[in-house]
Amino acid sequence: MNPKLLSILRYQRYLGLTDLDFFDSLMLYRLHSTWLSIATQLLVVGLFLSALVATLAESLYYMDTQSQTGNTFDNAVMLATAASQLLANLWFRSQQEAQVALLQRLSQLARRFQFQFMPQTRCLDRVWMAVCLFYGAMVAGFSPHWLTGMQLSHAITLLGFAARCIIANFQITCYCGMVLVLQGLLRAQVEQLEGLLSSASISTADLAGCLRAHDEILLLGQAELVAVYGGVLLFLSVYQAMQCVLILYISNLEGFKSINEMFFILGWMAPMVFYLVLPLVVNDVLNQVSLR
Repeated sequence: MNPKLLSILRYQRYLGLTDLDFFDSLMLYRLHSTWLSIATQLLVVGLFLSALVATLAESLYYMDTQSQTGNTFDNAVMLATAASQLLANLWFRSQQEAQVALLQRLSQLARRFQFQFMPQTRCLDRVWMAVCLFYGAMVAGFSPHWLTGMQLSHAITLLGFAARCIIANFQITCYCGMVLVLQGLLRAQVEQLEGLLSSASISTADLAGCLRAHDEILLLGQAELVAVYGGVLLFLSVYQAMQCVLILYISNLEGFKSINEMFFILGWMAPMVFYLVLPLVVNDVLNQVSLR
């Protein structure tokens, strides 16, 4: 049994989100604030605030849509890039103690049911890293067009957009990984319950404890998990939807002039749509319960 549950959680400190750390000697999660973690958080907040101020000061937009409505919506999307991520990070930071309590309880349940590390969560980690590299290449290809004249406001907003892609997708990945862990715990609990019911002598105490664990897992998914990630998903999903609408709008105005341009536009949209839909795909805990 892996007490870390999700290996990707350790990156929170390096992305300036929370002070969450895993202590190998104690085999548990705790909040551990250091000068480095505080400086990283201030750096991330400063970057998004600077991007927000730069967009407000110059009314920036990614592309001239040849219409006032289109340019206004484009500017609103740029504002939402920094604003939505600031709100999501603030929510995540304010709920870090609740996240630690959630992880502690999940670790206890994992030890009780001898829950093993899920390879699906490692797959999500690798997808996130691959998307980070992919967006890095896309931003590098877009930067010559955006950084014409080397304006400071353009450089700051581009950095803010790149940081937003990394951090937002990371937060969604963490949420989906936690949902998969809850699903795995439910399956382990059901297997234990089936073992108790099939045994020759059924212990009332063991049966009651197993049923209580079932209710606790559902409560963790419906209350604690929502408290930690609910606001994060709300702010990030609103922006993802706005960005997809903007890309479709601009594509409809410009049209596809070449096959390379079509692939370029699809390249921007594909990860956004993927992370917009992913939480809906993995979040079928209640369906699994009803099937059982």
